Amino acid sequence: MSASKNRPHWAELPPPVRGQISGLVGSCVVAAQNCEGGFSPGFASQLTLADGRSAFAKAMDADAWPLQATFHRDEAQVAAALPRTVPAPRFLGSADDGHWVILAFECAEGAEPSMPWRASELSQVAAAAGAMSQGVTPSPVAVPAEHPRLGGWAKLAADGSALAKLPEASAWAMQNLDMLKDLEQAGLVAARGNTLVHFDVLPHNIMRTDHRVLFVDWPHARLGAPFVDLLTVLASAGDTGIDLDSLLAGQAVTAGVQPGALDAVLAALTGFWLAGGLAEVPSSLRPIAAAKRTLGRSALSWLQRRLGAR
Repeated sequence: MSASKNRPHWAELPPPVRGQISGLVGSCVVAAQNCEGGFSPGFASQLTLADGRSAFAKAMDADAWPLQATFHRDEAQVAAALPRTVPAPRFLGSADDGHWVILAFECAEGAEPSMPWRASELSQVAAAAGAMSQGVTPSPVAVPAEHPRLGGWAKLAADGSALAKLPEASAWAMQNLDMLKDLEQAGLVAARGNTLVHFDVLPHNIMRTDHRVLFVDWPHARLGAPFVDLLTVLASAGDTGIDLDSLLAGQAVTAGVQPGALDAVLAALTGFWLAGGLAEVPSSLRPIAAAKRTLGRSALSWLQRRLGAR
């Protein structure tokens, strides 16, 4: 079950939080529909307002979810600084009283991509991710340069409990663990750059129509190489049978990049997802771990094919 199924509803929020949300969106809330996508445990809802507009708000109880509240605070800083040219919902504002962190946005039109991926939708999103990365090179937003969402094979190898689960997830990865550890180290270097990278361009953070793609939820934004977001979205379709290599090669952000560098960053992405997916976590975070296992297996499928073709 996704953590989103346990999100608080509008009526369950403390009255001061509801008041702050109404202030951020500029109107009284007359209806709220919880969003089913994603994995955040906090409030996330599409709001119908008294003046006829719609808005989106998210709110996190910092006392109950301190790490997730930090992510909300990080996102608020990034969202406030994003240029209007970036394909993301317009930010309406944030509030933070130390106990609740609240963000408000204009509603993002569209729906999440179809799962499993359809080739036409993946092609559209890949093109949008590539174009976005070109448009934010160099980054117009001050964000950190470290990459906490890359790398994991070395961590997995040192975690006896996670390592014991690896053969079931991938016998190939177990047999090639030393190679994957070395490859991801090269990937951590190849992923450096001065582009604003979303670092979580996955289906639950994408809203699309036939004419437009928006990328939502920016708490993990970092500086990096311009192809990282494109590689991430394609890796989520690694086991679909879609020709990912053609989509990867068809974007300007990969022009002149050596295949080995792309493989190395893909290995680092895969390591992050599988290490997180196989680690022991509290029951409340198991839906996130399950999603990481799925992503890790998908990305690993693509990585195996790419390495086998070299």
